[in-house]
Amino acid sequence: MTEAPDPRPDALLDRHGDAIRNENVFELDAEAFESVRRRAGRGWGTGALVVHGSRALLVRQDGSWFLPGGMLEPGETPAEGAAREVREETGIEVEIDGLAAISEQTFVSGDDAFRFHFATFDATPATTEPTEDPGLDGEEITAVEWRETIPADTYDRELVVALLERGESL
Repeated sequence: MTEAPDPRPDALLDRHGDAIRNENVFELDAEAFESVRRRAGRGWGTGALVVHGSRALLVRQDGSWFLPGGMLEPGETPAEGAAREVREETGIEVEIDGLAAISEQTFVSGDDAFRFHFATFDATPATTEPTEDPGLDGEEITAVEWRETIPADTYDRELVVALLERGESL
């Protein structure tokens, strides 16, 4: 493992070259806001767009579809964390190909707000068969699927579609 990433999105973009820069604002109720703030307080989030043939790997959690991902662990680079998160959530081993996007997400509840950064990497699967028991204990991942199309209830669907359109993968 190597040093933790520089917390500035521009530093990661400078190291990895061309990537989409995505900014969102999410208004949340007080309970959801505090839940997200507790998780985001651990630092960067990281995940991967994994494409196999004409299908993208998605996980179903909390009633929505997501690219596999989660929080960066101490001492990991964002790329290492993305590969680990894909493996933990899906059972699929991947090779990280490069940085696809940096998302700067601002979460708001009333007069309170905070900013969170998420690095999404492009990844190639080394294995393609998902685990029958996805996620770690306590994660509510109910499905892992290779999807031909991106469902309407996919978190940050516009970004996922934009990432796929770069390579015309789906």
